[in-house]
This record gives sequence, C-alpha cells and structure tokens, in this order.
Amino acid sequence: MTSRELNPKFYEASRAGQAIQHYINTVHGSPFRLYTVTQVHKARAEDMGESGMKYILEFSVKDIVGESSEGQCSAEVLYPRGETQRPPQVQCSCDGLPRLNTTDKEQAFYQQYSVNSNAVTASSIPDSYGHVEPDMVPFWHLGRLAASFIMLNESNEKTLYNMAQVSKIKQLKSEDDQLNFEYEVLLHDMISQEIIRWKLLITWSPARSVKVVESELLPRCRCN
Repeated sequence: MTSRELNPKFYEASRAGQAIQHYINTVHGSPFRLYTVTQVHKARAEDMGESGMKYILEFSVKDIVGESSEGQCSAEVLYPRGETQRPPQVQCSCDGLPRLNTTDKEQAFYQQYSVNSNAVTASSIPDSYGHVEPDMVPFWHLGRLAASFIMLNESNEKTLYNMAQVSKIKQLKSEDDQLNFEYEVLLHDMISQEIIRWKLLITWSPARSVKVVESELLPRCRCN
C-alpha cells in the first residue's frame, strides 16, 4: 500500500469531497435540509491494490438551507477497481454535522401535499435565469437529494457530477403514507461537459426520508 498527501484544493480532493457530499445528503438530507462540503482541509490518497484507491479527507460541511454554522467532519472514500462501474464506498464520521430542527416544516409540507387535490406538476426548476419560485424550493431540494443517489452511484475516479436542473416533476398518487413523485433531472458531467438526463421515481415522508425506487438513464442531450 502506498500513500501520498494531496493538495486539498486540487481535483482529486474535490472529487472525493463531492462524493462525500452526495453521501451525506442521501443519509441526512430533507426538503428543508441540504448539505454542502464547503472546504477540504486535509486529504490523503492510499493505493489499496486490487481493492481500489482510498481517499481520506478532513473537511467542513454546512446546511445551506438552514444556513447553519459549519461542522467539522472526516471521511474515507474507496473507489473500487474493476471493469464494471461500482459506486464508491463512503465511511463518514460527522459528530459535528449541523442539524437544525426542521420537523415542523417537514410535517406542514407533507400534510399540504398528501392531499391529492394539491398534486404538483412543474418544469424547469430553476428557470433559465436561475430563479426558483418560493413554493417550488422544497421540490428543488427533493430533486437534488434524489440526484445525489444517482451521482454517488455513478461516481468513479474519472467523473465529477453536479445537479443542473429539475426539468420535469409530476406528483403521483400517495401510497403507504409516502409522497410519490416522478422527476426528470439534468446532471452536469463536469469532465465531458455533457448534460445527462435521468428519470427518477422517488418517495418521501418525514419518517422515512428520500428514497429512489426506480431510475432510468435517458438519451443524452446538449441541453442548456
């Protein structure tokens, strides 16, 4: 096993930080709680041979919805080697993860949209000017959380994904006390500069968090 220190501002550290950010959001995110890695402080890479390449990071993270103070965390990201795409394995220690109480907001949102007469359909979130209507903000956050599952699952040492837009959203009939949505999201591959489209069937409730129950990669486009 060989080990080397990394410049925390360089690509390798940033890419691993993005994978960690996606992981944290899949575990802790909600329509009213969305995390971002604000800075990587220390980074190290370890070649694990056939197992893959491991990155060890110390970093700051904050909730950009609740505008919380930064928390200090550490994590390991292992990118497996092999011919087939496998998601990175993330182990995160985040005792200082900021968690503002969003229970009341989540319950109010859930109660409002669990009534079928309030079912939502929308497109282009945000619009071409970067604007998101206030009542669409939780749905934008839901789309980003769902996309985090895909971006994490598709990540490897040659990718760097960002969420670009929710191009379509349609609320489906609620089942088993879950809100159900069909999303079409646009992901920006920062390496190839392509826009990648995914159709996602997601569920959410305050008790069970966000889940992606179906996903489909759609034909690529040169979307702006």
